[in-house]
Amino acid sequence: MTPYRDILNIPAQRRLLLAAIPADFADWFDYVAVVALIAYVWGEGPVALALLALAFALPYVVAGPLLAAWVDRADLKLVLLFSNLGRGVLTFALVIAPNVEILLLIVLVRGVVDSAFTPARQSAIQLTTPEALLMAANGLHQGINQASKIVAPACGGLLLALVPAQGVFAINGVLSVAAFLILLRLRLPPRAHVEHDAEEPFLVRVAGGIAEFGRNRLLLAVLIFASAANFTFFLYDTQIALLTSQLGYDATAFGLTITASGIGGIIGASLAGLMKPNRPLLLMALSALVSGPVTVATALAAAWGVAIPFPLFCSVMAVMGGTTVFMLVPYRSVIQSETPPDRIARVTSAGEAAMTTAMMSAPLLGSLIVTGFGVPAPFIVGGGLIILLGLGALAFALAR
Repeated sequence: MTPYRDILNIPAQRRLLLAAIPADFADWFDYVAVVALIAYVWGEGPVALALLALAFALPYVVAGPLLAAWVDRADLKLVLLFSNLGRGVLTFALVIAPNVEILLLIVLVRGVVDSAFTPARQSAIQLTTPEALLMAANGLHQGINQASKIVAPACGGLLLALVPAQGVFAINGVLSVAAFLILLRLRLPPRAHVEHDAEEPFLVRVAGGIAEFGRNRLLLAVLIFASAANFTFFLYDTQIALLTSQLGYDATAFGLTITASGIGGIIGASLAGLMKPNRPLLLMALSALVSGPVTVATALAAAWGVAIPFPLFCSVMAVMGGTTVFMLVPYRSVIQSETPPDRIARVTSAGEAAMTTAMMSAPLLGSLIVTGFGVPAPFIVGGGLIILLGLGALAFALAR
């Protein structure tokens, strides 16, 4: 556990990690409340829920890369502070949203403000972490993020049984303000600004994040891997409930399998943070070559009517969740180690946009595959693609 102890000995990292708890929690805490308000209180249908999904995702595809060109030049501490404060103010605004149109607009604008936070945080991690400890730093941050995805929606959902959705929004606003207050005492070393693009037009600077992938083979390789992996995961991720039902488990069991997947993600992030950072693509490839066969084998068992004991199925879900998160830690470490400091925000945002786009495009195709070939089919296709991706990454890693 020495790498984690070394990370915690860095004052700026302790402050960033402490702030990440309420900041990441805030990303997920009011999701159930927003959906419940739209679907159950206001009685809106699938169109409103589809627009909600777009309002959550589009800012990171469109606004994120634009804001990142500014983040690369701005005072990082101020970006971290005001992205959290802005998110808090806009979350409080949800309390008084009178209808679904205003609510969706607030969610969209909140996402735009929040899209500056991730590239700024990645810049701060790069700035405060020795290269040898990047895997450990990203393992800790990814572990907090993964824990938030499990705990925050559950807490928000439980709280919804006690207070109206507006109460959940108010509490979530407090979480963002708490992250803001924690970051007030953050001390970052000065950035070594490189002004080679000072006279370039704004859109040219925005494109600098994408261009950086073209100049570095390893950066491009991990981006292709991460985006393709994201696509294959979300090809079947939204069909897990149907697969669980086909295996004979009820809704309660489905909830437990999602929890198992999340716990696997925390373990995966923790293990990845302990790995040496010298062969990141090899780690990603090996993780894919575990994930793919497990996914395919589970889907084939469902297709052939093989009974899977529930504890075993939970273990399978933990492996699937753990390997997915395991791949993200080396990816973020490569972004930080291979990108010049004056472009790190733009490269981070370009990568996030690519992965989000892949994520958004996959579920519809997955549902079409289910319609045509049955519930196990997208798991077989996705698992097979992950195996091919892992083999390709393995060949690339061994050839370097």
